[in-house]
Amino acid sequence: MHAGDVSDRAVVEALLASVSALGPITALVNNAGLGFFNQLSSTPAESERIWDECLANNLKSVFLMSSAFAPVLSRGGAIVNVSSITAKTGGSRAGFLAYAAAKAGVEGLTFAMARELAPRDITVNVIQPGFVAETDQTKGWDASALVAGIPLGRAGTAADIAGAVAWLLSKDARFVTGQVVPVNGGARFG
Repeated sequence: MHAGDVSDRAVVEALLASVSALGPITALVNNAGLGFFNQLSSTPAESERIWDECLANNLKSVFLMSSAFAPVLSRGGAIVNVSSITAKTGGSRAGFLAYAAAKAGVEGLTFAMARELAPRDITVNVIQPGFVAETDQTKGWDASALVAGIPLGRAGTAADIAGAVAWLLSKDARFVTGQVVPVNGGARFG
């Protein structure tokens, strides 16, 4: 296990060196992310601090990890990035400015990476989870209103997300690249 801030290039390079020692690298999953709440009504200095921290954690980290690992990924490898339904909805309430922008950026970055890495037969896709209960970010939330808007009638689980990621990393998804895969119980169709 290698812990660290993946929005820091030195940490990313140390992680790459550690993982490379284990053998060929065939997959990368970019799942670092934290929710940050800022509003236009915040003080300008506070809003900017939250913006910078949120974009570093949720978007810059995907760029740094991908730019470090892509050159060493085996031909036929796969990258899966994790976005959020918030990239499309703007959030379930006010205050998701930076988070929504960062996750929308992850999706745009995914599309560009898919095109760039296709000649090396590396697929790049993005998972777009809806509300997932019992994560470090959502513990303590009143989920009743969020679950009420999910046609399948429940919040997502870590296993729901992991199953979709596992499929995108599998040989069954070798002809899927540059796609957003919503995993949201029907909370948003299309």
